[in-house]
Amino acid sequence: MIFKPTIEIKMKKKNYWIILFSLVLLALSILAIKQQKNRTIENDFVLNDTSRVEKIFMVNKKNEQVELTKMNNIWYVNGEETAIGENVNILLSTLMKIQIRQPISKAAHNTIVKQLATNSVKVEIYEHKYLIDFWGLQWFAKLKKTKVFYVGSPTRDFRGTIMKMENSDDIYITYLPGFNGYLTERFSAYYADWINHNIFKIPIQNILKVRVEFGEDARQSYEIVNTGNKNFDLIALFNNQKQDRYDTIRVLEELAAFRSINYESLLDKLDSTKIDSLNRLIPLRTISLTTIDQKVKKVKLYRRPNFDQKPDFDGTIFSYDLDRMYALVDGMKHPVSTQYFVIDNITRPLSFLLGTKMADTQNMEGMLIGSEVK
Repeated sequence: MIFKPTIEIKMKKKNYWIILFSLVLLALSILAIKQQKNRTIENDFVLNDTSRVEKIFMVNKKNEQVELTKMNNIWYVNGEETAIGENVNILLSTLMKIQIRQPISKAAHNTIVKQLATNSVKVEIYEHKYLIDFWGLQWFAKLKKTKVFYVGSPTRDFRGTIMKMENSDDIYITYLPGFNGYLTERFSAYYADWINHNIFKIPIQNILKVRVEFGEDARQSYEIVNTGNKNFDLIALFNNQKQDRYDTIRVLEELAAFRSINYESLLDKLDSTKIDSLNRLIPLRTISLTTIDQKVKKVKLYRRPNFDQKPDFDGTIFSYDLDRMYALVDGMKHPVSTQYFVIDNITRPLSFLLGTKMADTQNMEGMLIGSEVK
């Protein structure tokens, strides 16, 4: 009986350490489970190897949709137009680096679910996979849908993005390390955000001939023909006469400009009746380019109404837009808006190429056979 208090004290100390150790184990277990859950969530959104991605499909609640497809290492939009490579690379980089900041709180969950139901983009990722892929052996390639998730609106501070995996009740705020903004716009389902804006991207050595026609002044129309050995003929179309003398530098500068001619915006919302009316008009300018391999591309340009109601110095409203034109481009199903300062580089009037002002077009015919070469 003498040692009983001592034994009780030892037992209490032992129980204390057991309880403390159990609590520490419990805390570590909870922390490990939470960390493991976060890692799993991150892996659900992140693509570790974007080189395997072959197709990305995105559709929004307005049923606007876009399909980016990789063929021979070139990305295409809806299987038609070449995509803007930089935009696709930004999207792939985002898919590779995206992280989770935190889950949505339970209090906000139902509200966010309603927001996603009315304003979000569904994203489907398709990767190049093999049915057999181990020990360096890769057999039976196929395209497989590997991820489906929804991208919602930015957070209130515009530094996070609401995202949700398909078939999951969990919703998260995502972010990109080192990027102070939101990611919603990178997952655009709008066709015009992805297509390349090139009208012409042809180096001078690949041009066989260029034909430029002016609908309001046929005497300024001409054709430039590549005759080989860096020589070109300039032909006036109104009398089909080859010009013996012209400004060589100006002709070469015009041909060189075809290396990079882009339109400003895609007019895919333009009313079909407006397009029909354009086709019935005589174009303000028409460009026809034939490449060395006999491929022909034609662009027809039309005046655009003065929507901004810009006046001249006297206050009179111009009857048409002085900055932009409509353009119908071969191979494109939608019209585009082009800027005069861009198009002017490839549609100089004949008088300019001849090196003359030719203010008096009535006397032009007598001047066409020889201006000084400069």
